[in-house]
Amino acid sequence: MLKLSFFHPILLTTSLISACTAQSPPVVRVAVSVDWEGRDLLDENLQAFVDFHKAHPDVPLTHFLNAAYFTKTDADEKKIAEQIRQTLRPIDELGLHIHPWKSLVEAAGINYRSKPTIWGEGRSRSVSKTDEDVGHDISIEAYATDEMQKIVRKSREILNSNGFDLGTSFRAGAWLAGPHVREAIRREGFLVDSSATDTKWHGRIAQYDLPAMIRSIWPNVTSTTQPFFIETPAGKLLEMPDTGALADYVTVEEMVGHIQDAVEKLNAKHHRFAHIGFHQETSAEYAPRVIAAIQEIKAKFGKRVIFETLEVSAQHVVTREP
Repeated sequence: MLKLSFFHPILLTTSLISACTAQSPPVVRVAVSVDWEGRDLLDENLQAFVDFHKAHPDVPLTHFLNAAYFTKTDADEKKIAEQIRQTLRPIDELGLHIHPWKSLVEAAGINYRSKPTIWGEGRSRSVSKTDEDVGHDISIEAYATDEMQKIVRKSREILNSNGFDLGTSFRAGAWLAGPHVREAIRREGFLVDSSATDTKWHGRIAQYDLPAMIRSIWPNVTSTTQPFFIETPAGKLLEMPDTGALADYVTVEEMVGHIQDAVEKLNAKHHRFAHIGFHQETSAEYAPRVIAAIQEIKAKFGKRVIFETLEVSAQHVVTREP
């Protein structure tokens, strides 16, 4: 697994994003990610990874792992670690994903906050009747920077102690990586965030507060936004936008169309970066969409599209390699 160690102040300029060399023709570089929500690990969802690997053994996944599986009451750490590990391959990459589950927040020594909810005051949208833990639907930006740093640090400690060596990439729960979150993750050594997204994909939840919350943090981000740097008090952070959101909200046709749009924007000088993916907790239902979309993308665009992990894409951005 590649780990980024290239962040030198001289290199951290926005001009690097549009610069490239002439070593090879520009392509669309696509990262396929999985958000592990921290809720449960059901057999049918774990089976979806077997199906994905069988269909596309050459396509690496960027797994944003969540430590909350290990903090729930009576969690069997050995079993949980094995369940997660069976979905991973050497070509995959591990990043960090955080939803502020009560058990995780308290494990970090922080007082749990029960609002604001991403669905709206007094509203809920439970996707599981087995939840004993709470907090998945709370904005992590509600926590102060110092508090968030402790949650990030504890998450990494838990995952590392269970055999998961994380890279330097992060995605915020519900894409809500505001200033508190960004500074906290940068303090803890994370160099790449992939939380910026376009709420055009979220029409099916337009009645809830989440789309507006996303837009308030990422007001200028669209589905075509390319990587950019963000200043934080702890240093610069490379934002690699989740341009295509996740398959719970995006159809096969929309995913293929999203990549086609990126291909059409290619020119002689610039690579394009794009992103698609799914959630572990709903992978039985939605991973097949990603499998089908990738199959069509390969057939339709051939070598104009490359599938790679997020940090590999980030390496290309920063070092100006094609």
